[in-house]
Amino acid sequence: MSEGPSPLSRLRDPEHTGENRCLPCTAVNLVIAAALSGLAALVAVELAAAVAVAAVAAIALRGYLVPGTPRLTKRYLPGRALRAFGKDAPPAEPDDFDTLEKVRNHRENAVDADAFLAEEGVVTGDGEARELTDGFAAAVGDRLDAHAGGANLRDPLASVFEVEPDEVTIERGDHPSVTVGKRIREWPSQSALRVDVAAHEALTEWTDRWLDVPLEQRVNMLETIRSRWPVCPACGGRVESASEVQTSCCGVHEVLAVACVDCGERLAELDPTTHAGRLVS
Repeated sequence: MSEGPSPLSRLRDPEHTGENRCLPCTAVNLVIAAALSGLAALVAVELAAAVAVAAVAAIALRGYLVPGTPRLTKRYLPGRALRAFGKDAPPAEPDDFDTLEKVRNHRENAVDADAFLAEEGVVTGDGEARELTDGFAAAVGDRLDAHAGGANLRDPLASVFEVEPDEVTIERGDHPSVTVGKRIREWPSQSALRVDVAAHEALTEWTDRWLDVPLEQRVNMLETIRSRWPVCPACGGRVESASEVQTSCCGVHEVLAVACVDCGERLAELDPTTHAGRLVS
């Protein structure tokens, strides 16, 4: 006869323990447990020990000591503290010389992104009706075809970020990430990554001005182009945008998702406060 669940297993909350444990929540609760034990020690050492054991047991079995911790952590824990646990880790800071060079380059070569794309014949129309021109879309499409079938994107990405190929590391998956030097950049899908590479290569041939634009402005413009790409590179389905809420253990935020209506392949996740309205038809 099989045995029933143990008393400990009945107390355990799988929603907030094991692989689902929130490390920032655990850290906050351990600090609270230590504070409570310290207060109890003012009364008696034995009481402090009992409080410590009970608190640690609760955190181990339930994931937290104070009810509502996951919700409170999402709302009140500073972003710097979350990043200390690997949540939305920031890129490594460049040294002072690199920073000054980037600032100088940006001041000298920065452009109005919308005006640049319109002047170079990349987009046409105004506001929400703006879309890629047929000629430029065809040029990007040719590049996408050239990189179809799992082509190695390491060299093209090195060109995008102006580094040597051995400084680029690609982690493939549903949400591919690319390490460029010490900085990690992420895309919502392999198709999104391919569109950015294809658009960069097309723009390099399309206009002599492209490579003079500061790198981060180019990266942002590639995202703009990708958010207006009308056809899914994965299945050929129609691409549309829709607002949705994303939730993690340590945060809730709204995004404007640009994705294929047929296969769900996601091309962009945009901030709805700066990309209001329908982007693609």
